[in-house]
Amino acid sequence: MRTFMLIAALAVGVGAALEASPASAQQSRIAERWALRHARSTSWHGDYYHTSYGRPVALVVPPTATTYSTMAWGVAQSETRPLHHQFRRPYPGDGQGQEGHFLPTPLWPSHTDQFGVYYSRGPW
Repeated sequence: MRTFMLIAALAVGVGAALEASPASAQQSRIAERWALRHARSTSWHGDYYHTSYGRPVALVVPPTATTYSTMAWGVAQSETRPLHHQFRRPYPGDGQGQEGHFLPTPLWPSHTDQFGVYYSRGPW
C-alpha cells in the first residue's frame, strides 16, 4: 500500500510538471516578443556617455536577467525597470562613432543613468 501511494504521488507530480511546462514556455515567448518589439523602437543607451570611453558603454548581463535597478538622490527615487535590450553584433560600419550628441557625466551626478553605462542582456 505504501509503494502504491508513493507511485501515485510521483505520477501526480510528473503530471503537474508536464502540465505547467507549456504555460511557462508560452509566457516566456510572449515576454521575449515584447522585449524585442520595445528594443526595435528604442535605443539601447541613454543621453550620457561614459567619461573614460567618450561614448555609452554596454554592461552585458546574463540573458536570464529581466529587470535592473536605478538610483537617484531624493525620496523614493529608486526604480526597478524592465530590461528589454538583447546584445546583438550588428555590422560595425566604418568605425566612426557619432560623437557630440551625448552629454558628459555631470560634476555632481544625481542619477545612475548619468554615468553612461547601460544594461544589455547577453546572447549566450
